[in-house]
Amino acid sequence: MKIYSPTCTNPKQLLSIAPRRESLAQQVWGFVDTSKVNADLFIEEMKLAIQERYQPRGFVAIRKEAPGLPLTPGQTEQLAAECGVVVFCFGD
Repeated sequence: MKIYSPTCTNPKQLLSIAPRRESLAQQVWGFVDTSKVNADLFIEEMKLAIQERYQPRGFVAIRKEAPGLPLTPGQTEQLAAECGVVVFCFGD
């Protein structure tokens, strides 16, 4: 009988969280649409709430090809280059 240990032999390097901005106002807000049902509706509701509270400079929405797939490197680079804030949006 073979017994496998579920523990990792090479622990991953811990990453610190991104520094927080002083203000969310006047930022370009990015949204990641996970391609799940109603994610687009959630994004539209979020936009309305954000416009009322933070006066954003604009919005960028990126749609994943499928819920189980990661963002492509190009999508990640676009969000990093254009947005001050990114919200990962789920649906269902």
